[in-house]
Amino acid sequence: MTNDDTPRRLKSVDRAFDIIEYLRTQGPSTLSTVAEAMNMPMSTTHIHLTTLVENGYVVKPDDEYECSLRFLQTGGELRDDLALFQAAEDEIDELTEELGEYANVVTMQDGYMVQLYKSRNRSSIDDNATLGSYLPLHATATGKAMLAYLPEKERLDTIDRRGLHTETEATITDRDELLEELTEVQERGYSINRNEHFEGVCAVAVPILVDSKELIGAISVSGPSSRIGDDRIENEISPALSDKRNIIELKIR
Repeated sequence: MTNDDTPRRLKSVDRAFDIIEYLRTQGPSTLSTVAEAMNMPMSTTHIHLTTLVENGYVVKPDDEYECSLRFLQTGGELRDDLALFQAAEDEIDELTEELGEYANVVTMQDGYMVQLYKSRNRSSIDDNATLGSYLPLHATATGKAMLAYLPEKERLDTIDRRGLHTETEATITDRDELLEELTEVQERGYSINRNEHFEGVCAVAVPILVDSKELIGAISVSGPSSRIGDDRIENEISPALSDKRNIIELKIR
């Protein structure tokens, strides 16, 4: 008998997403390459790919298949409809102009940090994460800022569900150590990521809350560790982030 609590899945849908993920990460690929990677007969692979092409999510300009820009349209529309993005975009651009470093606005979904918008500066560096990237909460400044302001049960559940994987030698992978740092984040009002996600990069972040209680995201400033030291964090970066957080939260109310 089937356990009613067991999620029911369609293997064909799973397989279609496996193919999309393969094309996303590997780039343009021939039918035979995809069939081999998926360990499927050529005929079955062809049916999957043809269906994806006909629905517009895969294209075949020559002899190779690749993901279409339909995903960009879908993601762009979803992002543009978010109140957080609408309120933060201009403020993030101003942060970059003011501080001369990268600035970001992110949200949280399914236990990950999701990057919504990045304002770039030619003289700075960051972690090279693309827009829409799903990144670990425990290894990023924005992720730690959001974790710190989650309700306690949700915070612990999220940490346990996603784990504390190593990104660099500086990544916090001990649960108790992370919880201790999150307490410090709550006390000082901002989080710091020192080389924990990308070597040589330091980031500072603050959470975005609606009505002082509902967490909807975070904003950050990131740049070379050599330029973002404790004095600059305390006297320049964290005050600038706090000012922008207040403006964004007022816009959303």
